Amino acid sequence: MQQIAQGMEHLAELRVVHRNLAARHVLVLGFDKEDVRRTSVKVAGFGLAVELVDGTDATVAGRGLPVRYMPPESMQGGRCSEKSDVWAFGVTCWEIMTLGKTPYYNLTDESVIRYVCGGGRLTREDVVGGCPDEVWALVESCWATREEDRPTF
Repeated sequence: MQQIAQGMEHLAELRVVHRNLAARHVLVLGFDKEDVRRTSVKVAGFGLAVELVDGTDATVAGRGLPVRYMPPESMQGGRCSEKSDVWAFGVTCWEIMTLGKTPYYNLTDESVIRYVCGGGRLTREDVVGGCPDEVWALVESCWATREEDRPTF
């Protein structure tokens, strides 16, 4: 998760919004089961990425959007920014800690939009093998309703 955050930090420094961060867009290179610290991961899947030229956010529209990874402001107003990527990072961390569960697996896309915009979030109970309180607190902070309350990369 740390290497994903570092990759996203690099994109933020370049003023690039990924708009589609998910575990499926993280490449695992050189996996070492004896020493996982020697494993390397890279952020990929830049099909929806956009460079911010004149502002701090971009708009997104159309079909096939990754709503299960989108914050309320993207679902409701089509706005994407580094802070919407932070939201998706939290969802990606949840995916990793649940060993690949689909976010909001029991809901349709339309229900996910209503649930998230109504204040609903992914739960800790799906995490496999437990999660330290400080890690969960960081993940939850990625899902703050107000963009300015979310951390940066």
